[in-house]
Amino acid sequence: MSAPLAFELWSDPMVLHLCRHMRRWDQREIFCQRADDDPWSLYRDLASLGHAHLWFEIARPVSSIHPVALFGVVQAGPGIGGAHMFATDDLTLGHARQIADRIQARVIPAMIDHGLHRVEALSLSNYHWAHRFLRRAGAHSEGQRRAMGRDGEDFTAFVWLTPEYQPAIF
Repeated sequence: MSAPLAFELWSDPMVLHLCRHMRRWDQREIFCQRADDDPWSLYRDLASLGHAHLWFEIARPVSSIHPVALFGVVQAGPGIGGAHMFATDDLTLGHARQIADRIQARVIPAMIDHGLHRVEALSLSNYHWAHRFLRRAGAHSEGQRRAMGRDGEDFTAFVWLTPEYQPAIF
């Protein structure tokens, strides 16, 4: 069992650490959607989104000062949010489960209370770990987004919908 996680608000040193030390698959997923592969540029863009975040947390083991992941939701339009998350190689399966459970139990209900009816996350189509994580966090696969990456990478859209929009599962 992984150590319990503490969840904290924005901290410049922690966010910068995460941008500079993220997992290789997270780098691939994020940077193929950007004009550059610069972690400092990513950090600056996240910082400039600060006011637009409806939810933002950094996860770190309670026994450590080093963060293992960050996750957030940004308002993308009326009633619509965009979710993002990335982590370091120190993220364990137990940590991922704690974060996914927190997203499902706390973040998504808070977003609904905030007036969102849809929260969307995009993931590289071949990033199967992320797909399992998103399903654990309560998201449903909505299908492919073709050639969203700068080199033609395909993405899978995952969504959380308010209960009245949830698909019927038989």
